[in-house]
Parts: sequence; C-alpha cells; structure tokens
Amino acid sequence: MADSAALSSGQIRSFISIDLDDEKILSQVESIMASLLSLGGDLKRVERENIHLTLKFLGIVSASKLEEVTSALAKVTFPPFSLEIKGAGAFPNLKRMNVIWVGIGDGWSQVELIFEQTEKLLHQLGFSRETRAFSPHITVARVKSGRKRDEIAAFLGHLTDESFGNFTVENIRLKQSILSPSGPKYSTLFEAPAHK
Repeated sequence: MADSAALSSGQIRSFISIDLDDEKILSQVESIMASLLSLGGDLKRVERENIHLTLKFLGIVSASKLEEVTSALAKVTFPPFSLEIKGAGAFPNLKRMNVIWVGIGDGWSQVELIFEQTEKLLHQLGFSRETRAFSPHITVARVKSGRKRDEIAAFLGHLTDESFGNFTVENIRLKQSILSPSGPKYSTLFEAPAHK
C-alpha cells in the first residue's frame, strides 16, 4: 500500500487539508484563472488536483510523529457539511499580491470548529499553535511579478461576493508534499471521515 510505504520513508513534508475536488467549482476557478492570464497576469496556477484549503501546515515531520498525527486526526469529529466557495482576493493585499485565493462563505463556522479541534489535538503532540487569526482560504495561483497588477486587482475586486457553488465536505486529509521543479506533488497519507 502506498500509504505505509510513504510513512516508512523518514522525513515527510506534510499538511492537513480539506481538498476541493468538486468539478463544477474547479471549472469556475479555472475560468477565473484563464481571465487573469488573458489580462496579461504573470501567474503560476495551482494544479487542478492540488487545490485545497489548508487546515494546518505541519512542515517536515518524522514518520513516527506522523503516526501520532494520524491517531489524533482520527479523533476529530464533524458531520458532513456543505461548504460554499465564495469571493476572491490576494495576499497580503490587492496592492501587493503574492498569492491569489478564493474564499469560503456558508460552512465557515464548521471549518473553524474542525480547525480548533485539529489545533488542540496537535498542540498536545508538540506542534505550535497558529498565532494568526484563522483565515480559511484556497490558494489558486502564485503571482510571479507585478505585471498588470492593477487590472488583476480590479478583476478580483468584482469577485468579492461572487459564489462559485457549494460542495459537501466528507473528510479531512493528511497530505504529503513532495517538492519538484515542476511544482509540488501531493498524495494522501490518511483520511479522517465525517461522522453522520
């Protein structure tokens, strides 16, 4: 099994996420990216299969520590819930853009409850708590230069209240990230299902 092989290979770069794998919403996100690129934006898109909402970036962790993380994640409880993908923007802001993101609308409070449980359980394992306020978002592109910045900012400004649809969150995942010249490759090490 790929999972156990991955877990036996020493130091693993990993994170916990809610994956966005709804085809309809992904198509809408792709059309936004196509529009931004057609404006002349200097962007590197996140691969369609890599689009996710990060709950916690763990960094480089030993295989034995990941076993503990897996056990902790199995204790996270949440019902399946509907999550709305809504709005778009950039970090740190539209004047100085490093990443472009889409946000979340309805379902925000459920994501926050999962985040709080995850933080508490991982803190018990020695992971430091997040110091910044919880700001759930889904990175969809990285900005490589300031080319056409004003046009991109204006376009994103029109999407502040745009809803891209809802999908049902049925699990959270522990993911492995392998960095490569062509971009990161993600694989799922463990999946914690929602409990009805």
